[in-house]
Amino acid sequence: MMIDNKFLAEKYGLEKSHFWKHKQSGKWIVSHVAVMIIADYEGIEFSKPEYVEKEMGSVVLLGSGELILENGNKKVKWTHGEANLKNCHVPYPYAMAEKRLKDRLTLMLISAYGDVYSEIEADEFAAQQQIHDE
Repeated sequence: MMIDNKFLAEKYGLEKSHFWKHKQSGKWIVSHVAVMIIADYEGIEFSKPEYVEKEMGSVVLLGSGELILENGNKKVKWTHGEANLKNCHVPYPYAMAEKRLKDRLTLMLISAYGDVYSEIEADEFAAQQQIHDE
């Protein structure tokens, strides 16, 4: 089942303003605020992240998230959140790495990652496109 903006809006009570379509990829982008609404709705618990890298201009966090399923089982995912000078155009890379980590984990746990991306990663799409164009 492909998850899209309409599915997420209906299930989580999100608004049209929480979404837009990425021009180059055609993927739906969801705002960070909306992803945090989803995480709260689902009761997702995030682990305290570990620093994999923290150098001047580059931050990489490793963390996990846990979702309790309807049958009582736990679904656990782990991933990285990163921010560096090529994919982060704001002066707060630690916060950006954390946002990317939490957004990825949330979308992975609800099985939407790959169909929908957070706005935090849309910055990465733009950076990748710029690198590709150079």
